[in-house]
Amino acid sequence: MSITGSLRRPRPVAAAALVAALACAALGCAQPPARAPVQEPAPYRSLRIADGDFDREPRTVSAEDALRDLDDARYAFEQAYAGLDGRARAPSRAAIARDEDALRGRAAWRPGDFARLLRDLFAVPDGHLAFGHGGRAPLRLAAAPPRSPSLLARTTAAQVASLSSLSSPVNANDAPSSRLSSPAELPLVSSATRWLDPSRRLDPSPHLGHRPPVELTRGRDGVPVLAIRTFDSAAAAALSALPALAGELRRAPAFVVDLRGNTGGNYLFAERFALALTDAPLRRLDEREVLSVTAAEGRANSVRRRLARGDVPADALPRFHEQLATLERLAGALRLGPHTAAPRVDLTTRGAVVRGRAAGPLRGRAVFLVDGGCASACEMLLALVRQIPGVLVAGQNTRGGMSVGEIAFFQLPRSGVALWLGTRAFRDPLGDFVETRGFEPDVRLDGPDPVGDAAALALRGSPGGAARRAASSSCARR
Repeated sequence: MSITGSLRRPRPVAAAALVAALACAALGCAQPPARAPVQEPAPYRSLRIADGDFDREPRTVSAEDALRDLDDARYAFEQAYAGLDGRARAPSRAAIARDEDALRGRAAWRPGDFARLLRDLFAVPDGHLAFGHGGRAPLRLAAAPPRSPSLLARTTAAQVASLSSLSSPVNANDAPSSRLSSPAELPLVSSATRWLDPSRRLDPSPHLGHRPPVELTRGRDGVPVLAIRTFDSAAAAALSALPALAGELRRAPAFVVDLRGNTGGNYLFAERFALALTDAPLRRLDEREVLSVTAAEGRANSVRRRLARGDVPADALPRFHEQLATLERLAGALRLGPHTAAPRVDLTTRGAVVRGRAAGPLRGRAVFLVDGGCASACEMLLALVRQIPGVLVAGQNTRGGMSVGEIAFFQLPRSGVALWLGTRAFRDPLGDFVETRGFEPDVRLDGPDPVGDAAALALRGSPGGAARRAASSSCARR
């Protein structure tokens, strides 16, 4: 989801036009919005994390310093958090006042206790929102913990820890890419899968182990099975092959796309794959993007933190550095002075339609296999492909972490307690997604061989419910 692309849309609101014009000036948009009356600048405080200070050891702080960090957390939410539709971005003044009294009632606050207080104060059912700290004993507290361990039974502990990743051009909270290993079975189409050669290696991945990020094999009765294990930008070398693989899969009468355990990443890879499957018009997800200095600084913090940790493969470094430069230019354009900035603006896009890029409709039958590990960009892919006739979703409920993405990372300066919050809100165009519940499958698979069952389902054909869903996926504006 490119920042530049979203800024090219003119907005009727004066403040939005002003902020977008400043951003376009920084990013070189081809058609900047019309000029708008200058608004009063907003108060600004920098939440940029100093180089070398990422994941530092947290500190026990006095009540006075905890109060000041609480105010910085409130500022981060007000200035950067996209929030869930229909819910306030930050707690009420009364709720904040109660916690301020609680902070004053204790002389000192340990990092874990302070992180839990912030989690309880700011928590909403948002699958990406989290609180914690780094250091020797890192802590991460999800605002919306998993519903049930059974839904994550096939997901490793490290994958669960990375479920707060977000879909963005460079998603700083995704795990790095895996080493590519040879497929378990012979690749279906050698010309489209040459990059799966075991001599081609990427850096190892904590959450994928040594499995390839993309792997094409044959399942039961020769049905092609494409496993997509991440959309992390660090695996761009592998993910760039997805449109070509989609073109090959379209030639098969039935195929399976295995998305289990895919915690998300760069939505552009997911969208390009979906568009390569069909020529039909698809309704894009509705979105609301926060434009503010704080949001840009927080996204830049995410990228800089990942670079500082050294978990970006060498061949992905140019993409990360390019995204970081874009975010820093954006923050600079919106910063009007040392203590003033352009006001926060939420840019909203609804009812957008994009046409598939394939030569014709999808003629085969496709089963997308999912579980509780499918989150963020993985769920955004489902929001698109569920509109394609002939597509069936099978398995378990997905994670339910899609509504607020593009993560900003903040580290409160006194305690070192960290915040992970989304700066862009998304909505499923068909209205079937529920945050923290996810997408429900068309067919639930609970057996010991879900891939084999999915292949058999693809050969059998789609049940009527999936056909009715596809028929209702009109591209008309709601």
